[in-house]
Amino acid sequence: MKDRTPRDIAVDDQLRAAGAEGREWLVAAGWGPPVTIPIQQAARWQQEARARMLAAEADDTWTFCEHLCAGGPQPVVVHAEAPERMLCRACSTAERPTRRCLECGRPAASTSPADGREDVCMGPVAIYTRLRCRACYRADPLRGTFAAGRP
Repeated sequence: MKDRTPRDIAVDDQLRAAGAEGREWLVAAGWGPPVTIPIQQAARWQQEARARMLAAEADDTWTFCEHLCAGGPQPVVVHAEAPERMLCRACSTAERPTRRCLECGRPAASTSPADGREDVCMGPVAIYTRLRCRACYRADPLRGTFAAGRP
């Protein structure tokens, strides 16, 4: 096992704290505590968003809202429709009214998580989220929410 430097230990501690902060935020927002599942069992939209995010990291084309560049590690929000953009929670919330439905591309027209049309998955530090418009959600409320053979 590689010897860990004090810096490595400090970064790991900060990332764990950011993950805990993200979980607390999800609970406070009414999502409840995240459930851990292997990525292979995540819904297709989440797997695709994660893959696109990692590709953007690999080729250094990802972007960050200015709030993520200040201070220490914090939870990162990844919108499924634009996973190459990393957002803080405040910027993600502010973008909610203008986000597009991941299914059809029309405006999702969601003003609050209370409308129940947002699916959320959480990685160690990243919170992945997708919105659907009313029509797509009504057509199949569980479509893509869980992996179980559904897109």
